[in-house]
Amino acid sequence: MTNPLKLHVVHIIGGLGQGGAETVMYRLLTQSVSQFNHTVISLTDMGVFGPRLQQANIEVISLGMSSGRLSLTALAALFRLLKTLRPDVVQTWMYYADLIGGVVARLAGIRNVIWGIRNSGAHLERTSRAVRICAWLSARLSGVIPAAIVACANDAAQRHQTMGYTAAKMQVIPNGYDMTRWCPDAATRIRLRAQWGIPLSTPVLGAIARWHPLKDHANLIAAFAQVVKAHPKARLVLVGDGMTSSNTDLHALLSQHSVVSHVLLLGRRDDIPAVMNALDIHVLSSCAEGFPNVVAEAMAVGVANVVTHVGDAAEIVDQFGWVVAARDHDALAHALNEAVSAMGTPAMAVRLQKGRERVKSTFSLNTMVSRYAALWDKLAGGRRLLMVVNNPAFVVSHRLPVIQAARKAGYDVHLATMDGPAVATLKALGFVHHVVPMSRSGRNPLKELFTIYALWRLFRRVRPDIVHTVTIKPVLYGGIAARLARVPGFVAAISGLGFVFTGSGVKARLLRDIATRLYRIALGHPNSRIIFQNPDDSRLLQKIGAVRESQVTMIRGSGVDMQAWPYEPERAGPPVALMVSRLLKDKGVEEFVEAARSSKNHPSGLQWKIAGSLDPGNPASFSLETLAQWKEEGAVTFLGECDNIGQQYAQAHIAVLPSYREGLPKSLIEAAASGRAVVTTDVPGCRDAIVPDETGLLVPVKDASALAAAVQRLADDKALRQTMGLAGRRLAEQVFDIREVQRRHLESYAALLAREPAYPPKRIEPHLPDQ
Repeated sequence: MTNPLKLHVVHIIGGLGQGGAETVMYRLLTQSVSQFNHTVISLTDMGVFGPRLQQANIEVISLGMSSGRLSLTALAALFRLLKTLRPDVVQTWMYYADLIGGVVARLAGIRNVIWGIRNSGAHLERTSRAVRICAWLSARLSGVIPAAIVACANDAAQRHQTMGYTAAKMQVIPNGYDMTRWCPDAATRIRLRAQWGIPLSTPVLGAIARWHPLKDHANLIAAFAQVVKAHPKARLVLVGDGMTSSNTDLHALLSQHSVVSHVLLLGRRDDIPAVMNALDIHVLSSCAEGFPNVVAEAMAVGVANVVTHVGDAAEIVDQFGWVVAARDHDALAHALNEAVSAMGTPAMAVRLQKGRERVKSTFSLNTMVSRYAALWDKLAGGRRLLMVVNNPAFVVSHRLPVIQAARKAGYDVHLATMDGPAVATLKALGFVHHVVPMSRSGRNPLKELFTIYALWRLFRRVRPDIVHTVTIKPVLYGGIAARLARVPGFVAAISGLGFVFTGSGVKARLLRDIATRLYRIALGHPNSRIIFQNPDDSRLLQKIGAVRESQVTMIRGSGVDMQAWPYEPERAGPPVALMVSRLLKDKGVEEFVEAARSSKNHPSGLQWKIAGSLDPGNPASFSLETLAQWKEEGAVTFLGECDNIGQQYAQAHIAVLPSYREGLPKSLIEAAASGRAVVTTDVPGCRDAIVPDETGLLVPVKDASALAAAVQRLADDKALRQTMGLAGRRLAEQVFDIREVQRRHLESYAALLAREPAYPPKRIEPHLPDQ
């Protein structure tokens, strides 16, 4: 009976016979049985590991399918089992189970399916037709069926991505080993050597591998024949299925190279740690591998390794073994002779000790278990967050602390934006990024429809638990796509209603009507939160019927890290009025320039500066010609795009933003954090960023004369502006700190995952916190 307090993981595997994948699964389950409820479903029989798993109190179910043959009865039984068990996660092992188990699990309504790749993907032409078909189909379905794909080796992961497996879902978890089981044992070595009739002084080479073309025993035996010529007393021990005298093909190879009397055939053994201890040199002669367990196992017991350069074999042995090209028996023989000659030397003793230490530090069983456990926990927790923003630079400048907090809280964070230079920054920070075709202008209806389709397809492929959209176009198009894709939870961040709701004229009214209709559709998700930065935007969208009051969450701006934004006193010199903004008409740039013109001969020496650049993709952007004219005129100093806004405010005395409408402008939040008095317009968003007459002054919108007068007042009154600046700093510490913004976002995500009802937000009135 399963413990309801533990996650339930169902493992689907082709069979439970002796093999690498089966061995790894057994270690993983028996080591983690105290953390998880495990159920193993074998598509065929109980094999070798079935009874062992049952002895460890792990439920094992066999469906009785014939190996390599589909059974509709067994598939129906698997479907019913999964519907009954309702596991938190389904983990499949190897191609056959990946394809069959994955498809049936998804049909049974289980989203958290993890595929397990145990094959290197090399030389599939030497495998059965069924294996090749399964691998080919799995590659095509990898974007749809699994939520994650685990490869046991880096080489296997890269090779399968080349085959068409979805790279974004791929991760590597190397196999792990119990160092208390795989350890040097002198007594066992003496005992087995005596049983075999081989003196301790005789060089014994060994290979633990079943009879299979990819294990390339022909390569091994041809190389060993050369070793016998140099070291006549050398012996070779072959262990695994098919390593018996009844294998006529094997016997023919041994006879062909005249080494029959030098080879000991042991067949399949259950005491592999003991066998490893009896060897001097372990040989991997394969022409294809994924993560060969036997190599790490040999290193763990203190046995030398000579391996072919396949899969991750070279990475496992590192500098502590011999690595040669695959299918080159001369190179293999040369390495084996070197290893035999080095036996008993101090250098070999150091090599063996370092090899064991490497396995202990890099490939421990605890490390493997913890990585699988973290993956199962993450998927079962239903915590994949996909944030959609048009510009990747905006994510870096405005939303990076939020997604970092989400990742720290355990969310699997994905980002979807247009392409751009900032994508490299986001990837370097470890976020999964998806490029979405999204234009800034929106003038081509077909391209706009394609953007919605691309988002729908992305949501279906990534399967996020929450989609968080930011800025107008992602909110509209992402909201529609999220409803079509049936995303469980949806967040829309309304960071201002922009040009559409501030423009005038026929075109603006037409766009406003279209946007209103789109908002009603996009924000109609039944399990959603709509984040507003000011109450005016909330009331407007409620008034037009786009938002329900129960959806509304108020988070005041993007926040600022107060610990990383220290206050600096004003610097000496003429007062500087600084505007931080893109050069857009609806930001009030024209009014700023006009106010600067009228203040040209102000006795204080007042200077006017703008930190920001043109935005050609925005219909409200000014032209290069207009900018050139303003620069030539000289009333305003244009600083261009600046990354060091904190330093710019430190050199300024007054922060100015004469915008027509905002969400809650980050530039004014940063001005408050810098301790600078503010002059801004009495419009939604701007007035919410200050406490009027305490942290700054409000002026009418589109009134250059009033703007100039307010800035000149602060320029003339040093005491007033410094008092307002310090009050602004206290406001920022209490209201705009990034930690509060992060906390509120995480609360919204948690509520959506729990499908909790939202409560109507209280009206937030700007006020100055108590000192």
